[in-house]
Amino acid sequence: MNFTMSDYSSEFRRTILEQANTAVDPITFEILSHRLHQIANEMGTTLERVGGTVNTTQQKDYMAALYRSNGEVLSAGNTLGWHVATAGFAVKRIIERFENEGGIYPDDIFLLNDPYLAAIHQSDVYMISPIHYRDRLVGWSATFVHVMDIGAMSPGGNSPGAREVCHEGLRIPGVKLVERGVLRKDMFDAFINMTRQPVMVGLDLKCEIAANNVAKARLQAMCEQYGTELVEAVSSQMIGISETTLRKRIAEIPDGRWTDTGMIESAGETWKIRLTLRKKADQLTFDFTGTDNQARMGINLPYHGTFGACFASVLFTLSYDLLKNHGAFRVIEVIAPEGTVVNVKYPGPVSMNTTSAGAIVKYLSNSVLMQMLATSEKWKKEVMALNAGGRTARHAGLNQHGRFYVSGLGSENSVGGTGARSYRDGIDSGGSRMTSPNVEWVERNFPLLYLHRRHVKDGGGPGKYRGGVGAESAFTVHNCPEEKIKVVAMGVAGLRNSGQGIFGGYPGAPGILVHYEDAKFGDFLANKRWIRDVSDLGIQGKLLPYCEIELKKNDVLYMRTENGGGYGDPLEREPEVVAKDVKEGLVSQEAARDAYGVVVGDERYGVDLVATQRLRMELRKNGRG
Repeated sequence: MNFTMSDYSSEFRRTILEQANTAVDPITFEILSHRLHQIANEMGTTLERVGGTVNTTQQKDYMAALYRSNGEVLSAGNTLGWHVATAGFAVKRIIERFENEGGIYPDDIFLLNDPYLAAIHQSDVYMISPIHYRDRLVGWSATFVHVMDIGAMSPGGNSPGAREVCHEGLRIPGVKLVERGVLRKDMFDAFINMTRQPVMVGLDLKCEIAANNVAKARLQAMCEQYGTELVEAVSSQMIGISETTLRKRIAEIPDGRWTDTGMIESAGETWKIRLTLRKKADQLTFDFTGTDNQARMGINLPYHGTFGACFASVLFTLSYDLLKNHGAFRVIEVIAPEGTVVNVKYPGPVSMNTTSAGAIVKYLSNSVLMQMLATSEKWKKEVMALNAGGRTARHAGLNQHGRFYVSGLGSENSVGGTGARSYRDGIDSGGSRMTSPNVEWVERNFPLLYLHRRHVKDGGGPGKYRGGVGAESAFTVHNCPEEKIKVVAMGVAGLRNSGQGIFGGYPGAPGILVHYEDAKFGDFLANKRWIRDVSDLGIQGKLLPYCEIELKKNDVLYMRTENGGGYGDPLEREPEVVAKDVKEGLVSQEAARDAYGVVVGDERYGVDLVATQRLRMELRKNGRG
């Protein structure tokens, strides 16, 4: 994404000009700051073009950013915000580990995936490269990709059966993978050959090396053209402007404290995460005191993962138009008691944390920020309904080409619905910045057959503005050499996930995974019948907790992603807009009547305005609205 000064708010542009007048002139500052931003974006493009796995090339499950010589975040591209923060921790861990022992030399590249140091879980492999100009350390680049396998108990690395981190695959506290420009093939081979997919993991590592090399070449070229002193001055000013602007915005909001609680439930067990936000002057404190002790299952977050989630929430609420850098670090404090779900103590397991406790922490940190913004006349327009996560899964086995594979299911949580906003509906199948592979690509590469992938009817939470609708998919194994594959169920378990309504809006439909065993799907095909809905199977499915299952021939797996919550009273939604949703299959006529008080005809889906007015009056008389 390309930015110019006109893309920023007038307040931010004014701050740039004020500070630029005392340091670097504004034109030079804009050119060089955006050049640094584009270097980070080019790193991401390199990951996609060189990478060979669906995680990187199609789902965009990666991070690429630049850091200052001391490890501070300098410039993040269009990338995953919480990994930008945790990679900052990774850079500092590498500095601490190698600065006085082993050395940090030009053209070195380091690898780290230890969740007790900087990574969120072992599947997140960070590649960190010092950038030298004429033997002077001028910065760092860092990338992360979610590798296809990490040698854990379960294929793909997300392991419901793990009871300690040692069950969850390789854990590397920091090694030199490239030493002074030479790949250490012994380390490279040792790493990839301890996984189930050495070729694919090798491609992941090589695309990270390539992206870091691009960053090094581009930053060195900047230093050659403009001099290290000017580049450093611009870097310092970028962070200063973001911090100053963010502090001004926080100071505009009344002081106070706001609290919310999230739950994860699975197979009779529950885990509570509690967060209180305290705002004083221009500082924010996220306090997770009151959160449950860490779980015996791998839903736990390390401290830096919790910090990174809060950092990302600040970036995308108060800092949405600011340069994404260390300025946001300086205005937040995160308190997370050790030994809890949000600050795991060794040897607690962590492999499923990104889509479980991580999703809840991101929801809670955004929730308390929204509560805070709602107290400000200036900022309350930014308040929106939020998403508390959903379910997802990994699958593995022999594909139709006779090769072992590991991957995420096609829909994943990247096509969930987002929450409604104060001025418009949520985004249907908007999900996150990650994307979803198309159905044809999935069926060509994996032994799966889609029964359907479509929007969830009545999924989005009703409101004056409707929550975004997520996706529902149903799969069966097809052309499968072993007539079965392994499926790992993960995500935010429990039926209180998904989008939460706000200001009278309703919650969205929860994300679920349902296993239909021995559904006799082959009989339907033999009789030339197609399954339009899982209810047509005529059998009861089983809601899946955190677990591993075998999806066998004739079984069906149904997945419904999270759906966005609604904003405001559904009885205030324009009847014509409700009728349009009905016509497009996003809302049923029954929900239009019961939730929105709108009577829609059968054929042309027109609104019966008289009947609608009468119904809404009756609903309000009975306590609705």
